Amino acid sequence: MKFVTMAAVAAVCAAFALAPAGATSVNDCVSMGKQVSEALSAAQAGSNMAAARNEAAKGQLFCATGQYAQGVARYTRALQLLGKA
Repeated sequence: MKFVTMAAVAAVCAAFALAPAGATSVNDCVSMGKQVSEALSAAQAGSNMAAARNEAAKGQLFCATGQYAQGVARYTRALQLLGKA
């Protein structure tokens, strides 16, 4: 039984070690969140402003729940709407 438990722990550790180097992380979310915040502050009021704020809010929600890739994608969309990406 101990062997099975140790093998399972080793498999989980190996999965984390072999994760892609380009995987999205919390640091990516923080960086993108700052970029979007700065872009929103500097943006002129317009039709895309509300949509960009909506995408930024969704990005923040995804990042807060550990879904970093989805969060970064939403932040990227917000920057695109503001003409910054």
